[in-house]
Amino acid sequence: MNRKFTVPFIISICLSFIPLTIHAQTEFTQKIVAVVNGEAITQIDVDEILAPIYIQYKSTYEGKELEEKLKVAKADILSQLIEDKLILQQAKKDELTVEEKEIDELVDELKSNFQSIEEFDDALKNRKVSLIDLRKRYKEQLLIKKEVSKEVLSKVVVSPTEIAEYYEANKEQFRVPEQVHLRNIFLTINDNEEEVSKKANEIYEQLQKGVEFIELVEKYSEAPNVIDSGDMGFMKKGSLLEEIEETVFNLKIGEFTKPIKSSSGYYLFKVEGKKKSSIPPVEDLQEEIRSRIYTQKVEAKLEKWINKLKESAFIEVKTYEKKES
Repeated sequence: MNRKFTVPFIISICLSFIPLTIHAQTEFTQKIVAVVNGEAITQIDVDEILAPIYIQYKSTYEGKELEEKLKVAKADILSQLIEDKLILQQAKKDELTVEEKEIDELVDELKSNFQSIEEFDDALKNRKVSLIDLRKRYKEQLLIKKEVSKEVLSKVVVSPTEIAEYYEANKEQFRVPEQVHLRNIFLTINDNEEEVSKKANEIYEQLQKGVEFIELVEKYSEAPNVIDSGDMGFMKKGSLLEEIEETVFNLKIGEFTKPIKSSSGYYLFKVEGKKKSSIPPVEDLQEEIRSRIYTQKVEAKLEKWINKLKESAFIEVKTYEKKES
């Protein structure tokens, strides 16, 4: 099942904001593009979702490539709309309801994105969306959310045994690379690079004579972390510039570097501590692993459930060369 747009859509339902988008380069027409158990999906339904995608694609692609990308997007959007229609129909069969105050909360949340009620009203008017239409969309989204919660989310459980088994089978995924705790002094390269280089070497000479690194940080450093005495915290291997990383990870605790030139300036580092590469215990990873397993289970159960809805439905696709039955 190709559900590129819908899995995250279903889980979050985009409740905080329904995009009020213009239909960029799309045809305003009531053309029916699919029928799901006697209920129509129109070209406008597709265009509403396609509009922001079109704008994004148009800034990246052109010509035939743009056409092909849009063709795929249209097919995926239509597939999403068909599945959402099926879920909505099932929610109505199950006699799920939405209270007006639930819709009021979402409308109020949307209004909070605008400076005034007048600005909100103008946005609806400019995009040819009435408040009645907006409330109808929110109601449908809430019904979809409730149906998915009832049929899928509420039935997914992750046991401690599953977490332990996942941890044992995927330990290396959680490995934390070697780390080094650093302080730094930074001098910005200005019009007189020779002078900056000279100052960096003078600082290094003072360090060799036993002057405290923190004292020199506070006296010379131009980095924002000067307020923290140059403390960078622990840095993972792979997170620093190559020329810096190679040097600092080869130092012992308490040692410092010679001035290291970068494109923006000169650095001096002191190693305050080190941590070897390690794998955290399962106790520290409970929630992360639970979330991974839960998401996998939800996606699998959602796909199975939707496929079951499709099997007992009549679906006729009239466009995009993609049929559901």
